[in-house]
Amino acid sequence: MVRIKDIFQWIDSWAPFRYVESWDNCGLQVGNPESPATRVLVALDPASWVLREAQELGCQCVVTHHPLLFRPINSVRTDSWPGSIIRQALLSGISIIAAHTNLDAAPQGTNVQLKDLLGLDVIGPLDSEAVLCGDERYLGIGLVGLLPCETTLESLAARLNGALGGTVVRITGDLRKQITRVAVCTGSGGSLIGKVLASGAEVFVTGDLKYHDARFAEESGLAVIDIGHFASEKLVLEPFGDFLRSKAKSEGAELEVFVSTSETDPFKVVG
Repeated sequence: MVRIKDIFQWIDSWAPFRYVESWDNCGLQVGNPESPATRVLVALDPASWVLREAQELGCQCVVTHHPLLFRPINSVRTDSWPGSIIRQALLSGISIIAAHTNLDAAPQGTNVQLKDLLGLDVIGPLDSEAVLCGDERYLGIGLVGLLPCETTLESLAARLNGALGGTVVRITGDLRKQITRVAVCTGSGGSLIGKVLASGAEVFVTGDLKYHDARFAEESGLAVIDIGHFASEKLVLEPFGDFLRSKAKSEGAELEVFVSTSETDPFKVVG
């Protein structure tokens, strides 16, 4: 019988929780580690509709990328978030496990999935304090690599737009700029622009870029392609689900794994 603690340990073997950033809060956030599980749902966010989806699928566990609880809370009000989600999970018998920055830094995590989408030959981690784990398995927040061949900023942005299913991309910089060296950071990467500049990258592919970060990049001669937070991280969900299926099979455990189909980008584009 698979228990919640087993799922946690399997995740730890793929995206070690020791790589969680100091400001982050990951792990089992709701539930009992001894509770049994026969079905699990993988998703980006512990949203109410994701929990409803899990309940409809008969799941006892939801594994999300984003934590429900980032920092300590003073009360659990069930009439507002996040208390409403905690209540929904407990009443449904659903445990919630979050794998956030440890999944960003994992050898097959979010940044590696984006790197693979671009076909980058990795030079190294964007974060200078990242850890090298085995041959060409870079851990850290962000990666720097080389494209197979030089291309323009406009062509690279169009390629990402197509590969991500037509997601809207925002660009700063000269569309004719020739690109070879690329830095990537899934999620919100604006705070890393200084490290991107130090890496010598000609373009930074990330999400959630703020206005003043875009101006900083623009003034510094750095092109940026903002593919959005959701689009940059949803890439990891299917590989994450595949890992859990494979792990359960190798352990001889009966566990069905689903990837959420109810999640969409919270931002809608009009016009």
